[in-house]
Amino acid sequence: MKPKISPQDYRNILEALELSTISMVDSSFRLKDENISRSLSLDISEKFTFEQKDNGLTVLYSYKLHAQSSEMAEPAISITAKYSVKYAVTKDVIVTKDFMNVFSDLTVSMLLWAYFREYVNNSVYRMGMPPLVLGLKKK
Repeated sequence: MKPKISPQDYRNILEALELSTISMVDSSFRLKDENISRSLSLDISEKFTFEQKDNGLTVLYSYKLHAQSSEMAEPAISITAKYSVKYAVTKDVIVTKDFMNVFSDLTVSMLLWAYFREYVNNSVYRMGMPPLVLGLKKK
């Protein structure tokens, strides 16, 4: 599917954004020890919302991970993380949904992936489980 924003329009909005802060605003993890098996398949979903207000843009980006055995009805490990990424808007631009669809996929998700990988690694370690290594994200 072809993006609905031109490269020039995308570049104009992108040039107006300066990263301010990244924060984890919500998280959870759950272990069902009885569902652990040698082979767990991973299902990772992502979603975002955004709000432009005054001279700022806030993106709320969420990851959900389920590690589940094909023999079990429920995941052995469930981890969620929600991040707030704030940008200063330095020019008079309107951040559109079309821009955010591309920006979120190419920039925000790649930026936050390292944070989510580290959170998953630490959480699984603290659960006393063997490492659950998430690979590099490729687009």
